[in-house]
Amino acid sequence: MQNELRVSLLGALAATVAGQELTLGPPRQRAVLAVLALRANHVVSRSELIDAVWGDEPPASADNGIHTYVAGLRRLFEPGRASRAPSSVLLSTDTGYLLRLPADANDVAMFRAHLDEAGRLRREPAAAIRAFDAALGLWRGVALEGVPGPFAAVERARLTELRLTAVEQRAALMLSVGREAEVAAELTTLINAHPLRERLHGLLMSALYRGGRQAEALAVFADLRRLLVEELGIEPGPELRQLHEQLLVGRHEPQPEPVAPALVPVQLPHEIRDFTGRAKELAKLAEVVPHDHNPALVAITGTGGVGKTALAVRFAHQVAERFPDGQLHVDLRGFDASSPPVQPAAALHQLLQSLGVPPERIPEDLPAKSALYRSVLAGKRVLVLLDNARLAEQVRPLLPGRSSSMVLVTSRNHLGGLVARDGAHPVTLSTLTRDEALALLTSAVGPDRVAAEPEAAARLVELCGHLPLAVRIAAERVVTRPHLTLADLAGDLADERDRLNVLATGDDEDTAVRAAFSWSYLALKPDAARMFRLIGLHPGAEISLAAAAALAGVPSSRARTLLDVLAGGHMLEEVARGRFRLHDLLRLYATELSATEESGPGRSEAVTRLLRWYADTANAAGLAISPPDHPAFLLPPLSTQDFTSHDDAFGWCRAESANLLAVTRLAEDAHSSTAWQIPVALWNYFIVSSALDEWTRTYRVAERAAAVDGNQAARAWAVHGLGLAACRGQRFADALELFDRALALRRDIDDRVGAAWSLTGLGMAYGGLRQFDLAVDRFRLALDQHAAVGSWFGEGGTRLFLSDILRSACQFEASLASARMAYDLMDSHGAVHGKAMALVSIGRAQLRLGARAEARDSFRTAVEALRVLGDRKSLAEALHGLGETSSGQPEVARTHLLEALTIYEDYDHPLTAEVRARLHELA
Repeated sequence: MQNELRVSLLGALAATVAGQELTLGPPRQRAVLAVLALRANHVVSRSELIDAVWGDEPPASADNGIHTYVAGLRRLFEPGRASRAPSSVLLSTDTGYLLRLPADANDVAMFRAHLDEAGRLRREPAAAIRAFDAALGLWRGVALEGVPGPFAAVERARLTELRLTAVEQRAALMLSVGREAEVAAELTTLINAHPLRERLHGLLMSALYRGGRQAEALAVFADLRRLLVEELGIEPGPELRQLHEQLLVGRHEPQPEPVAPALVPVQLPHEIRDFTGRAKELAKLAEVVPHDHNPALVAITGTGGVGKTALAVRFAHQVAERFPDGQLHVDLRGFDASSPPVQPAAALHQLLQSLGVPPERIPEDLPAKSALYRSVLAGKRVLVLLDNARLAEQVRPLLPGRSSSMVLVTSRNHLGGLVARDGAHPVTLSTLTRDEALALLTSAVGPDRVAAEPEAAARLVELCGHLPLAVRIAAERVVTRPHLTLADLAGDLADERDRLNVLATGDDEDTAVRAAFSWSYLALKPDAARMFRLIGLHPGAEISLAAAAALAGVPSSRARTLLDVLAGGHMLEEVARGRFRLHDLLRLYATELSATEESGPGRSEAVTRLLRWYADTANAAGLAISPPDHPAFLLPPLSTQDFTSHDDAFGWCRAESANLLAVTRLAEDAHSSTAWQIPVALWNYFIVSSALDEWTRTYRVAERAAAVDGNQAARAWAVHGLGLAACRGQRFADALELFDRALALRRDIDDRVGAAWSLTGLGMAYGGLRQFDLAVDRFRLALDQHAAVGSWFGEGGTRLFLSDILRSACQFEASLASARMAYDLMDSHGAVHGKAMALVSIGRAQLRLGARAEARDSFRTAVEALRVLGDRKSLAEALHGLGETSSGQPEVARTHLLEALTIYEDYDHPLTAEVRARLHELA
């Protein structure tokens, strides 16, 4: 929709919408409008607005006041806008506000445009005079009349000076074409308002003299001289005295046009008042400041709201004195939703004008502009801040040649090309540390409030993800709502569904954190934007390349390309090869987008693809992990074979461990059978690992899902798995109850194979409770049941468990006999892994019987087999035994125990402390 707002500043401040004049409200609201209009289409930070309106001593309510005034202006500009709809005129950004205002809707911009046109037409006096007439005709009185605040006062003086200079230049041109009478009439009135301005007096003297009024011209000089001497105690300047002498002798040369003094550009934005942290980054930037004639280039990159511009501005102010030839600033608007990125040619035009190059000397084509820019900077020390760049190509033409200048570039993209090709020093900003985030919160809300609620303060910055923008917005909510405690706000932020809404800037309908992210998102191409949205459907903290490919339904190579685009734009981070993580708030934003921009069927299909991939991959991993105790008969046929070894499969499970519970819950919410298939597929992983919490929680979901699915066999396996987890966690009473439940379920469906395993579980639970008679009884029943169903593996496994219980009961001969029977069973069926496990049990029993040499041989043979099989956990147990049987050779024992300890620590094995203590003894 076309912007119908018009703002007039060259007189009393006024604004119209669709031709209707607006009542602009209280004086300070008018002051806010004046700042935004004079900086139209550029971001004005909140701190700049506060300084502009109140100066150096703003009240405590200043932040709240700015929000109130902005909200009031929005209501005036867009009275029909819905309360939660984003503004299309007065936009919020991550650092402040931007008023969208075309040049032809702003009389100051039009004034400057007419002046530029007059400058280009100086060789055509008549045309140049018309351009000056158009510029001066825009004035309606004193600029910004009635607008309070220091900014308005400075701008009022600046604009007045521009107006007077334009009047003087116009008068000089009119004299050159013989219009002396008009000049004399106009300036006679004007010098009464500016009685000490020598240039006006000189032009009036020339006009009067050329009109044949020499005496009046000399009287003008005499009056001015008297006033200067009386008021200021000084004589007129040399130019005016020279003109006076020429008039006295009747010789008058043409009056030269005024020459503007050479100004050193000082354009750095205002610093954030409560800048916190970043000491390491500031030190790195300080190291890069050039000391010779080679320019320095720095690329400061990071996600939206992380504080890139704040850091660049902070550093630029710190080193500004080291760049005496000026400090330049250009907002390249690389991610501005309201306007396209600034093109290099336009940026160069702005930079060259700032460096004092007249507009008519600036060439049209880009290479010539860039060459002139390098020539102007040659030999100078200038600091150039190129803010919000999008691409390296946008920056390259703006880089100086041989000089001692420094260029700071900020961007949400990595700008790897600038680093690789142009030698930029990369500074990648991550979120603040916990201490830095707390310091920022303390600086913003005051130390007393943080000291009164330290735990709530820590929780608050954690929920903000330590993102500076989010912490600032949270602090603003607390400061502007004195009744709101830190604990209250932390409670509000705890609800993920509403967190981005809570992190809005008070009355500002454009939620700041969401807006900051949206600029990066809107810059993405459709495929990358879709990938970002779909990642919001993934329930975990990290996502793998393969999972992302499944989610999006694209080949891995295409997924890699899209994820690289997102990582390059700091929309996500590659934390390990092929594994990616979103910042907590970006994850919420992606989830929000998936709900609003993806269709319901599209979301369902993506989730189905993801869950199917997890189920298939978990199944493949479970089959590759030793020992081979995988209930594959419950699962769909294997459709993928991604793993070639135990270590590969176990590594995948370990990497995905943080996601497993979230994925199974997602499957449960989607009423998918994968909610029980994924946990059951990971049976071997949970048996081998010590991830008891994940095991328990995941299998509880599996039990519920199998019950809903009507699959009692799967439900029984889930309950049985919970019993094994309870045993591993030394919760033997709970295990007893769970194995009993599993047995009942299996008997109800006549699952005799499963019932045999439930009896084995009961034996393990009774053994853990040291009720050895009951344990042996259940094991005997289990052995009979395994034999009846023809399960040699079940019989062999049960005899190994029985061997362990008999050894705990100090029945070492019986333990050894049971282990040997298990070995014979495994050997007769060619079960290499089962034989190795039996050898470990044999060695343990032999060691307790004092047969150290035989035990060492058993452990050594088991180690050899397990190294080939790749079962590292069982290998560590065999190495542990080998170390214990080598105590007569301390160095040999130490070698074996150290290797066992390394593996135990990887698996969080319960015997880790025992091995560590044994090594201490050997030392």
